[in-house]
Amino acid sequence: LAVAASAAAAVLALAIPGGAARAAEDYAALAEAKALAVSPRRPDEVRGLVHGQPHDLAAARAALAACQRQAAPDEPCEVVRLNGERITTGAEIRARVPARHPLFLWRFERQGTVVYLAGSIHILKPTLYPLPAQIETAFERADHLVLEVDVTALPPQALQQRTLAYGLLPPGQSLRAVLPDTLYAALGNRLADYGMTPDMLDRAKPAMVMNQIVVSRLMSLGYLPDSGLESHFLARRAGRTVLELESLDDQLDLLFNQPLDTQIELLAETLEVADDIEPLLTGMLLAWLSGDDAAFLESFRAQSGDSPRARAFTRALLEDRNHVMADGIARFLAAADGASRTYFVLVGAAHLVGEEGIVPLLADRGYRGRRIHAGETLPAPPARAPRAPADTLEATP
Repeated sequence: LAVAASAAAAVLALAIPGGAARAAEDYAALAEAKALAVSPRRPDEVRGLVHGQPHDLAAARAALAACQRQAAPDEPCEVVRLNGERITTGAEIRARVPARHPLFLWRFERQGTVVYLAGSIHILKPTLYPLPAQIETAFERADHLVLEVDVTALPPQALQQRTLAYGLLPPGQSLRAVLPDTLYAALGNRLADYGMTPDMLDRAKPAMVMNQIVVSRLMSLGYLPDSGLESHFLARRAGRTVLELESLDDQLDLLFNQPLDTQIELLAETLEVADDIEPLLTGMLLAWLSGDDAAFLESFRAQSGDSPRARAFTRALLEDRNHVMADGIARFLAAADGASRTYFVLVGAAHLVGEEGIVPLLADRGYRGRRIHAGETLPAPPARAPRAPADTLEATP
C-alpha cells in the first residue's frame, strides 16, 4: 500500500525530557487518527506522536517515521498506542517468556546430512529481534536455506502480476455484486481505517480483500512483512542455495481459489475479529517464543474461525500441506550419502506441531528429530565435504 500522511496533519516529534511525558499525558485529547511510537531503549526521550491523520495506517507509519528520525541506526522504534488501543511491546512479550523453554527448532541428522527445522512467524516487528541464538547459529551453519516458497525468485512486478492472476474476480464480476449488502457496508467501514474504499478493490476476490485487511491491520499495529523471519534470513542468504518445498502457484491457488462462499464467509469472520487481533497476536507470539505448542495452536485456531467452511480451509492450509512439506524434507534426509550438508528449513510455526504436524509426520517416515531448547549449545556440525551440485537438491518432485 502506498499510503502517505496528509501534509496538513499535525506531527509531533518530541525528543526532550518532560516534553515527551507531557505529550503522552495529553494523548487522550488529541484528534484521531493518532499514534504514539517510542524507542524501547529510550522511551522517555525518543518518540513520535502524530494526530489528525487521515486514517490508522497513516498514523502508525507517521509515528514510526517521526520516532525513527531521532533514533540511532540500530535503535528500532515501535508503535505503542493507536487511537485508544494500547499495543503490547516486544519487551513486554519477552518478559513473560520462561527462563527454560523449548524453541520452535528441531535438529535431524542422517549420514552427514543435518536438517534444522524452524518455525517461522511471517510478519513481525523489529523489537522482537534478536532471535534466540540457537536459531541464528543453525542458519549460520547451513549450506541451504529452504522455504515454503521463495517470493524473491521472481522480480517484484512479475510477482504482483502472478498474484493478481489468481486474486482478481473473473471478467464481468465485481466485489459489490458478490458480497451481501451488510457485509459490503461493514467492509467499507473497515477499509476506511487503512485509507481505502471498496471501489478500490472492486475487482478483487474476497480472499484477496481479506488478506489486504489482515496485513493492513497488522501494519497499523507496527508489524511489518519485511520483518518476518523469511525476509530476515533471505537478506543474509549470502552464497546459500535457496530451495522451495512448494510452488508459488500452489500457494496462490490455495489462498485465492477457494469456493466463493468460503471466501465470503472468511472475509466476514475476519471483519468480526479484526479489532481483537492485537491480543490474539500477542498470545501467539508469547507461545512461539516460549515453545508452547498447545498455546500456539490454540491462538492460531482462535484466529482461523470455527465454522465448517473455516475448518475445512484451515485443514487445507495446514494439515494437507504438512504432508507435502514433510515429504520434501524427508527427501533431503533420504538422499544422505555421507557428504556433509546442512539445511535450514523455515516454515510457518503452525505447520510443525499437532497430530499432523511436520515433526510427527517425519517421525512416521522414520526420521526423528531432537528439539532444541533455549540456552542449549548446538551439536558440532559433521565434518565438511564437497557440496553436491545445486541441481541435485530439489525439494519438490
